[in-house]
Amino acid sequence: MSDRPPPRGRAQAGQAPRGAQGALAPAAVLALAAAAGGLGLGGRLLAPVAADDRAPDALEALARPVPVDEFNPDVTAKDGSESKPVRGDVLRVRSPGDPKSLNPLCDNDAPTQQVYQYLGERLAHRDRETFEWLPALARWWETRDTVTLTDGHTLAGRVLEERDDAVVFAVGAARVTLADCDLERFEAADGQATAFQAARTSLPAGPGRLVARPGTGIPPLAGTLSRPPAGRYTVWLDTTPDVVRTIPRAEVAVVLEGEEGARIAVPAVRREVDFVLHLREGVRWHDGQPLGVADVEFTFTTAMNPAVDSAEARQKFVDLASWRARDERSVHFRFKRQFFGAFGSVAFDTWIYPRHRFQPERFEGAADAFGKHFNAHKDHQGPVGAGPYRFVKWARGQQLEVARFDGWWASPPPGPDGRRPVVVPWIDPERPYLDVLRWIFINDKQAAVKALEKGDVDADFDIEPTTWGDPATSRPDFVRRVVRARFLQPLYTYIGWNQRRKDAPPERQFFADRRVRQAMSHLVPKRRIMEEIHLGLAELVTGPFFAGGPFNDPTLAPVEENLRRARLLLDEAGWIDHDGDGVRDRDGVPFEFEYVIHNMRDYHQKIADINKEAIERAGVRMVIRKLDWGVFVDTVLDQKFDAVRFAWGEPSCIDTDPYQIWHSSQAQNRGSNYVSFRDEEVDRLIVEARRTLDLPERQRLLRRVHRKLHREQPYTFMFNFYALYFYARHLRNVRFTLIGEDPFLWSEWYVPKALQDPRRR
Repeated sequence: MSDRPPPRGRAQAGQAPRGAQGALAPAAVLALAAAAGGLGLGGRLLAPVAADDRAPDALEALARPVPVDEFNPDVTAKDGSESKPVRGDVLRVRSPGDPKSLNPLCDNDAPTQQVYQYLGERLAHRDRETFEWLPALARWWETRDTVTLTDGHTLAGRVLEERDDAVVFAVGAARVTLADCDLERFEAADGQATAFQAARTSLPAGPGRLVARPGTGIPPLAGTLSRPPAGRYTVWLDTTPDVVRTIPRAEVAVVLEGEEGARIAVPAVRREVDFVLHLREGVRWHDGQPLGVADVEFTFTTAMNPAVDSAEARQKFVDLASWRARDERSVHFRFKRQFFGAFGSVAFDTWIYPRHRFQPERFEGAADAFGKHFNAHKDHQGPVGAGPYRFVKWARGQQLEVARFDGWWASPPPGPDGRRPVVVPWIDPERPYLDVLRWIFINDKQAAVKALEKGDVDADFDIEPTTWGDPATSRPDFVRRVVRARFLQPLYTYIGWNQRRKDAPPERQFFADRRVRQAMSHLVPKRRIMEEIHLGLAELVTGPFFAGGPFNDPTLAPVEENLRRARLLLDEAGWIDHDGDGVRDRDGVPFEFEYVIHNMRDYHQKIADINKEAIERAGVRMVIRKLDWGVFVDTVLDQKFDAVRFAWGEPSCIDTDPYQIWHSSQAQNRGSNYVSFRDEEVDRLIVEARRTLDLPERQRLLRRVHRKLHREQPYTFMFNFYALYFYARHLRNVRFTLIGEDPFLWSEWYVPKALQDPRRR
């Protein structure tokens, strides 16, 4: 929530949470295509997104190499060829405020997510350039479809063909995903064997037998080999089925799917809903305990416990039917409905928690009691994770520190030759390079600049436009030490109009009427705010989908400021100044609403003042309520507000799922539909899009959602704006990518030996 690149996303205090769609995560480059002739961030030329509702090349246009040290004038080559990473030194990052906690399952705010991404670990990673799924805690996995028969029995395997009269189904078959570094050879059916080598670019064609390297725990597998689209490090093996059944349509069950009141009858044929993830051996928690299937089971059982304060996370699993250990090294997940993001939700969007730290056995049969225990557990202030860094200390209001975890699974101890063995080729075993990451909390932006100038901090990723435009931050003595970088990312700011304020009577639900919301959007002076507050470092948006991604409808125009139109809409909605006091009223209730902001950024007050002046021209009174960050978050989650200026970021705008923010079921129990938006058509389109695996078809559905939200104006959609960054020129291997909790990954950064300085410790 708030202002910054969030995810299924994140960054500094007072910024946007990352969610499945807009909600981090969470950094893109195409939004300038129309306005700037296709020129994106950092001078990169980007293909414009097609206006057609089905643009199958939209994803391909985003998958590309990312420049390295793009903004650092001390680095000549921007392809990474000058980067020779070494260990050592400290990164001291200024942050305007503390995280709410270090429990990302319950707290989706940007600071929490940013810190935890270095402490925690997932079942799978994702390549930030090609979007390929990469093994992590899970060394390999199997993906299957399911068919439920009229007798109630469910088959798992692969759908080979769907016909009007029958479903051809390979019982037990799977698509297996493996890292090719774990593979030894492929024995083709004609008897020819092909050995796997590093960085293979071609694979043997046809069926055969795949043999893994010893010690991987991967059994020999028979099937047909291929590589994922744009894949660099993994292969797919479509296994040879034991039995192929032709199932008459009359024997396939028909089930009702969808939400209450909007269910439709569909055949119970579900693709890519059944997963078996095989865990990597030898992974340990920061306290030395082994990580295993019990931890994975515990994590999902906890997330699904209604007594655990994880409503925002739980929405990702509304279709998850079961999760259980299949044996001592593998976990089986099955979804009850087809969902394009099913694998990502369990393998990537979920941090695994250490069961032994929370002792759930003490609460056997008492889910409510365990939920309260988990919500308040002391580890949320100093977690034990399994990621590349371990927690060291947190002095609230001062600093938070994490240090490299030398037992991280991807960075084993050095061998006799002094070198660390490579576990997976996409992670240098010397990573993470920086010894320590330290967040230093400085709320005052002028003090933050001074800290950079004096060398007391190395980076600030919470730069406001006024600071960026201040001549002092462009002086030669400043830029000799500091890199200035800007990145247009999949984050949008908005003003949300709450349609059902929880603590207000019916007559004071000012924004339940679409005409009133439309009027507000015509009153908000977006272009003035963009120029005066953001200094033009932004792009107007028309809806929730990033302009550079596949789901934005480029044919829609922003709702422009229009006082006359706003007045007519308010008149039409019955809000008229009956008593002549200058304030519109209806049924004796004056139109006086509350607009909440937080205290983490100075410009929120300035924006509020501009909006107040513009809105009150139409005879509507706006009361600004400024809150501390923690109180602000709770107020929004509890829906005890009329209007809020906030932001959503997308950790992955290519996997957008609007369910978390826009489905009506999320307008309760502290879900992310803060403004209580409810629309049957939008609900239906969202559910259908979740079920759609084909990207172009999902694109068509979500562009319809975009058009409906543009008409309804539950938010006044404001801007994608540039994230502005200052960081020391001694830092290297800096990349800004389209996906991720943040567009940067500090575990990739390093300081050359010649530039390391012990005084930074």
